[in-house]
Amino acid sequence: MFTVGQRVTLSISAIAFGGDGVARTDEGPVVFVPFTAIGDVIAADITEQRRNFYRAELREIIQAGAGRTEPRCPHFGVCGGCAYQHLDYETELAAKRQQFIDTITRLGHFADFPAPAPAVAAPQPYGYRNKMRLESIRKVSNRGQAFVSYGYCQRDNQSYLIIKECPLAQDCLNELIPKAVNSDWGRQNAKRPKPYPLTLRVTSSGESHFFYGRPPVNIPWLREQLAGEEFSVPLASFWQVNPPVAEELLRTVADWTKDSASRCLIDAYSGVGTFSIAMGSRFQYRVLIESDDQAIAAAARNHEVRQLKCRFQTGSTESQLPAVLAHINARETLLVLDPPRTGCQPKVMDTLRKFPVAEIVYVSCNPATLARDLRLLCQDGLYVPVKSAIFDMFPRTAHFESAVLLRHASAPQDAPTA
Repeated sequence: MFTVGQRVTLSISAIAFGGDGVARTDEGPVVFVPFTAIGDVIAADITEQRRNFYRAELREIIQAGAGRTEPRCPHFGVCGGCAYQHLDYETELAAKRQQFIDTITRLGHFADFPAPAPAVAAPQPYGYRNKMRLESIRKVSNRGQAFVSYGYCQRDNQSYLIIKECPLAQDCLNELIPKAVNSDWGRQNAKRPKPYPLTLRVTSSGESHFFYGRPPVNIPWLREQLAGEEFSVPLASFWQVNPPVAEELLRTVADWTKDSASRCLIDAYSGVGTFSIAMGSRFQYRVLIESDDQAIAAAARNHEVRQLKCRFQTGSTESQLPAVLAHINARETLLVLDPPRTGCQPKVMDTLRKFPVAEIVYVSCNPATLARDLRLLCQDGLYVPVKSAIFDMFPRTAHFESAVLLRHASAPQDAPTA
């Protein structure tokens, strides 16, 4: 057994979801070590001991594994944002694909699960983000003068790091940071007892915005392009940060469901309606559910301009979905779920077992909560996983997007391919 503070020699055999390398020990418990690569032989200091595992910090690379590269950002390893700048992008994507398979198998208790296809790489591992949120940081200069700057949370989740530019963000956002900080609005914000965070945003057409705290109500809706479609998007509402990868996600979901026999579409956690619109006009009845009242208003506009008849429900999915499914033919319904990182609330799972729909497309940015929810949905064979895919929406970070197609056990399955 190891003790906290002990220096040990370890061999890294895997990379866990979250980015830590995994070393297996003769004693049984594994050791998690950030910023390592498969095949690394390292010296590390044990920093934490738990019942079934240890955590350690890398001190020396004795022998480097495959796929290592030099990080681009000088703050890598201190900033809490990135996990994979020490790996080349091909190695990162392969690790994320394996993490998806391992997480679904282990936490979802699936013995046989469709392998992720496609596994979509990002066209740009850097410079892709169209949105940044920087926390306010009070500092004192060498001359004793107090000032406010902005940055990211460090790995300890307590301290903050001043950021002048972020290599994940589009160039125009990095160029906007000093302009925002030195603007009249920025100077006013700095005088507040507790300054607001700074948010910067750029549209697909290159129109940039910034705001402190909540955006002003008088800013017109943004005009965004995605997969050949134009969308109205309120400045504060959800929009994918990596549009090229988001387009592949929309195309994949549309392709999976193009031959669906379902007559009704429910788009839950709908945002401004991107999935509903990407899936076309073939549905006779559709319902969108969204808790953001500005987003649902924009969704109504986005459907109206396309002459798509739709019912819009403002509220949480757990509060709205039971009533929606109670008044339609659930067995002729395709449901899209795209919840936040925490996954679906238990009431949503209960509703989908009480009123089972024909098909579910579950889109997730957290494979752990996805696995938890899929386990509940597929319990007793009620739903069957048919397809899965991953989309690297967030290169260099520990996160990625995934999608799974489920069918009710009584629904016809895809014909086997030759």
